[in-house]
Amino acid sequence: MTTLDRNEIWAQAFELGHLILESPEVLHYKAAERAMQENTEIAAKTVKFREMQWQYDKLAEHGTGAHLDGLRQDIEALAKDLDQYPEVQAYKVAMKQVDELLKSVTDLIASTITEKAAE
Repeated sequence: MTTLDRNEIWAQAFELGHLILESPEVLHYKAAERAMQENTEIAAKTVKFREMQWQYDKLAEHGTGAHLDGLRQDIEALAKDLDQYPEVQAYKVAMKQVDELLKSVTDLIASTITEKAAE
């Protein structure tokens, strides 16, 4: 087995990253994200959703109260509304597939290290 220095390991990791970027899962994710962004209604609601989340987080730093409950309910309602769009549903499925790919790669790396370290 060849011993690699830190820079060679980083280079291999960089290459693995590029391979993952070209995987069907990531390409599908990019297409789903693009479809969501091209829908002006979804884009506007997404901006509003993020603004409401930001506002909620800022207000929650200073305590709790009825004003937070109402805002949280508005955020939940907007999230449910967004979830009705096929583009959003496809995006969430694609995101889950990318997460699963990354987890499986991480698990494989960890498993390989564990197995080889025991030798």
